[in-house]
Amino acid sequence: MLLQKKKLHELWHRFCGMLCLADLVVFACLWGSGLSLGYYMKSAYVYDNLWPHWYALVGGLMVLALALGWILRKHNRQQYSYDHYYIIFYGLLCSLMGSCFMLSRQLTVSYYFSFVGLSVLYLAGFSYVNLRSDASGMRPARIALANALHMCGLASGFVIFNEFEPQQCGLISMSVYLILLVLVCVNELLQHLGIHNYKQSKDLVFNLLNEERMVFLPRQAVLAQFVGRRDYQLLASRQWLVLLLGGLLVTLQRCCLLYSPVYLQLMWSSTAGYVQRSQLFTPFVLYAAGCVLGSLLLLRYTPKLVYLLFGVIKLTLIVALLCIWSEDQSEHCFLFLCLIYATMGVISSQALHWLLECSPFLYTELCVAMGFVIQLGVMEAFKYETNVDDVWTNLLVSSLIALLLTTLAILVVEWLQPRSASLVDVRNRLMGIRRLSQPQEQTQFWHTNHFLVHNKQPHELQSVQLAKSRIFQQYPISSNDITDVDGDAAKTTDKF
Repeated sequence: MLLQKKKLHELWHRFCGMLCLADLVVFACLWGSGLSLGYYMKSAYVYDNLWPHWYALVGGLMVLALALGWILRKHNRQQYSYDHYYIIFYGLLCSLMGSCFMLSRQLTVSYYFSFVGLSVLYLAGFSYVNLRSDASGMRPARIALANALHMCGLASGFVIFNEFEPQQCGLISMSVYLILLVLVCVNELLQHLGIHNYKQSKDLVFNLLNEERMVFLPRQAVLAQFVGRRDYQLLASRQWLVLLLGGLLVTLQRCCLLYSPVYLQLMWSSTAGYVQRSQLFTPFVLYAAGCVLGSLLLLRYTPKLVYLLFGVIKLTLIVALLCIWSEDQSEHCFLFLCLIYATMGVISSQALHWLLECSPFLYTELCVAMGFVIQLGVMEAFKYETNVDDVWTNLLVSSLIALLLTTLAILVVEWLQPRSASLVDVRNRLMGIRRLSQPQEQTQFWHTNHFLVHNKQPHELQSVQLAKSRIFQQYPISSNDITDVDGDAAKTTDKF
């Protein structure tokens, strides 16, 4: 019982350690980014009037331009300058302007500004969350929490948006972005007054390298620091293999069913048949709930275990859905679809975690931007799925693709993903710098050089545990032994 309480206290301490004002503001901004995306998805999937347009293209171009500019700035300065809040401020202004256009019922212009804003917030927010993580292995949970808030914002936007009342929706989003702008300004004021410092990482090793301008060194320069050290082994680098192969598969697996119109239509029809009400937001709320569950699980379990377990569950549920599907009785699929969307949410943060942790420091933002572009591209490409008239064929093809991608992603995660630790340690392992296991320190009394001359046998010593890994060998075993020895010595003296 005491052990369970101790574990719960440790988990709560870890969770509280992830939160401070600067982090909370970034989490809130990611929720605001998801709110704009939820508006767009409601308009696209429900009102079906955005298919001829490519608003997402503007967001993709913006996030790529921002990432490239970020790379140039880091390359010139050779260190992180933590400009995230200035970029977030710009993203909030663009989102605020999109809300103003929505108030004037100009939805076309509004979506262009909204996509620019949400793209900027997405990139800057996740980059900051990654840098602010410490070396205790909590980075997956922090990234999962940020992803959960982003998806909660998406679900909220999907629930709120109503094309026939754009002014009300614009007023809500404008209020949200004004509050976020005020919080950003308050955070900057506290930074100026020296009350806190958000321009540093909680990873001490990363901070030291960043201050010495050594965080962006090429591989050869990093390897030179370990040449001649017997406690390290230098192997071939596999960083780009892990990043490209794993990042692409996990990102595609994340997007393959969430934006599928055939799955959304089946979910909506099964919901209407099962609960006798039309709840269009159900799949996105379930997905967001799965994201929250995933962030809680990662406080205790490793990403590999969570991904393996829920990936296998997802495969099983998709196969079960194909077995039970009936065009005339879609309500039979309701429970399976609920579990599928929740399971997808649990493992959805793995793609962001992979791109943020396994990418080279200089190109981290570009990798996240490419992942976001892939997500937008899949979302827009799925509109052609509606051209297929046969529902069963459409469902079967989408499910088989999801099964294939999920299976490959599970194998890649179990094979290639490194253990989460300090960003520098993860980089070194991916570069082929492996620390050799050292022999354990010998704590036995009779094996240490200092006591070899005494020639004492193990049965003559008494082990006294001072701490978890400290053992003191007492000699003589007890005070009675001392008395016995003195008595024997006295008898011997009397004989002489």
